[in-house]
Amino acid sequence: MSLLLTVLPGPDTLLVVRSGLRGRRQAIAVGLGTAVAAFGWGLAAAFGVAALLQHSAAAFTAVKLAGAAYLVFLGVRTFWRTRQGQVSAVPTGAEGHHNAWRAARTGLVAGLLNPKTGLFYVAVLPQIIPETETVLPSTLLFATVDAVVVALYFVLLAWFAALLTNWLRRPRTLRFMERTTAVALMMLGIRTALEP
Repeated sequence: MSLLLTVLPGPDTLLVVRSGLRGRRQAIAVGLGTAVAAFGWGLAAAFGVAALLQHSAAAFTAVKLAGAAYLVFLGVRTFWRTRQGQVSAVPTGAEGHHNAWRAARTGLVAGLLNPKTGLFYVAVLPQIIPETETVLPSTLLFATVDAVVVALYFVLLAWFAALLTNWLRRPRTLRFMERTTAVALMMLGIRTALEP
């Protein structure tokens, strides 16, 4: 169940692929940040916060709009950097380490601002947890499994996305790819904000 839902394309997939154009380390960091966010939503579901989002339209809308705004912000920032000529050079050394932490934070924040992950836990977990099991430990176990699945999938995706940079080293091509993903992030943020 976790694998099926992880491989469905969404903002997290787009962020990992976009980061892959900047290098494997950043893409993996985004994926690991997303995995930590998934675990965070699992904890939230275990302790009832996700159920609150399901029953409070105002809370759900607030988190959804914050997530939409963050996606639009990422898209605008990416597009602006391409206009300034800061095209996806693969960083090394201390700069690369710093950028990896920033990328992990990007994945974490984007994941935490996606209330649909929390609603997934609320909707799906009651159907897959055996009636003989206690809810809290079972939810935490599933959250752990889900986080591991998300991490492994996005590490593989990051690895493949980073392979593309070996063929797409030309600045013009990289600029086009960055702008395309920037527009996609902005459109995804707008769609997220407008959908019910």
